[in-house]
Amino acid sequence: MTLLALLVALWGVKESYVPNYFAECQWGQFYMKRAQQLSFLNNAHPALGYGFYILPPVLLAWYFAEMHERWFFSFLEAVAAVIVFVACLDYRKVEAGLIPFLKRWRNREWQSAYEHGSQSFDYGRMVSPGELLSQTITQYWVRVNQTLFAPLFWFAIFGLAGLVLYALTSLLERETDEDCPGWKKIGIEFLYALDGVPARAIALTIAALCFNGKVVAVAMRRFRATDREAEVVLKLAVKMGLDFQDLPLDDEEMASEGARRIHAAQDLRSNVFVFWLVVLAVLTIIA
Repeated sequence: MTLLALLVALWGVKESYVPNYFAECQWGQFYMKRAQQLSFLNNAHPALGYGFYILPPVLLAWYFAEMHERWFFSFLEAVAAVIVFVACLDYRKVEAGLIPFLKRWRNREWQSAYEHGSQSFDYGRMVSPGELLSQTITQYWVRVNQTLFAPLFWFAIFGLAGLVLYALTSLLERETDEDCPGWKKIGIEFLYALDGVPARAIALTIAALCFNGKVVAVAMRRFRATDREAEVVLKLAVKMGLDFQDLPLDDEEMASEGARRIHAAQDLRSNVFVFWLVVLAVLTIIA
């Protein structure tokens, strides 16, 4: 059921057959808003508040998995997995966000590329075209991790409960305002860890696919508590795995090399995803 649910969700997202109610995770938004209305949730310690928010759906998902011997619960688990997956698998929009950026990058319209890229990626201040390219590739991998690899990783490790945990926690970051309660902030901090662990798994996969031992060191390295673990790991892993050197100084050569690097990053994403699917298929057969 694990691999089947994933493949059905991928097919639905690819063919755009998913209603907005499920694709935009409106069911999760409804649950989160109802949780916000509970006064004891906001008055309790932030960690307890987050626990009361996340535990009921996670325990329900775990119960489905524990009752897998009954076909009805196995069916419900598979259907629930598809529903949660289609709310998480948003990587095709991330890929689409690169198209206007790449078009302007090829035309050497650096400022316009920055403005279009900022609609999809969380840029810092633009310093130079080279820094813009580096931030774009890094943010591309961060977003792909959030919308593809992290949900798949936690689903493979903990089943439907892990997928629900990640989906509802990531929803806190998307639906948070400046005056968010403390339990939401705790959930967002926890999300950094939920993104960081699969990022290290991606780094190990890149090391295996590119035959690069330096990437293994990146996957095992400890970082400062203030660092966003997934961002740092993915930036270094992709750079070392694809052996990116300094960009040429000539604008035309820089535009050509930058486009090549973006396509290489996309190809690497496809290879990592296929590798994970093969591993998941093997584990499903063995189990």
